[in-house]
Amino acid sequence: MRANRRRAVRGASLLAASIVACAMGEAGQSTGPFTAETASRLIAELGPQQAAEQVLNDSAKLEAVAAGVAGGRPEWLNVGTQLIGVADSYLKDRLSQSFSIVLQREPTAVLARAASGLPLPAVCGYDPFTAAETPPTRRQFDEAVTLRERAVGAVQRADLAAVKGACLEAVAGLRAAGAKQYQP
Repeated sequence: MRANRRRAVRGASLLAASIVACAMGEAGQSTGPFTAETASRLIAELGPQQAAEQVLNDSAKLEAVAAGVAGGRPEWLNVGTQLIGVADSYLKDRLSQSFSIVLQREPTAVLARAASGLPLPAVCGYDPFTAAETPPTRRQFDEAVTLRERAVGAVQRADLAAVKGACLEAVAGLRAAGAKQYQP
């Protein structure tokens, strides 16, 4: 008799868990990993503004998006481009940081997204030491900015010449601000 009760309780628990999982799935909350495909579907279903709010309010999603964009895969760059234009506060900052990381490895991919709304001044002028626990020396800052300058300067696509110039202007502004902020 006890065994039957345990089975009934276990069965009811499994049924309840299945119902909750289905309800969460229908509400747009995935129980699996938050992938670029999942993020794209969320944007398509809710629109960029509401999707950005949902990402901002869910730390796991926010970290997945920030890491995905920083990884530089095209599908994540597309997701990031759609979200950064409507993002506020912390999400906008994290996405700017992630795009600035990619800028040094894949500058062409980042510059090409300016036409889709990527705010190049924020990305190109993002201080690489913003989140650093200990402030860098002026030399470390200059080296980091020089690497970004070289990466952007190496872009050869003629159709990106204007955005390349705008990006280099933002990098020059970053260099000037860092000259005042970071001590030798």
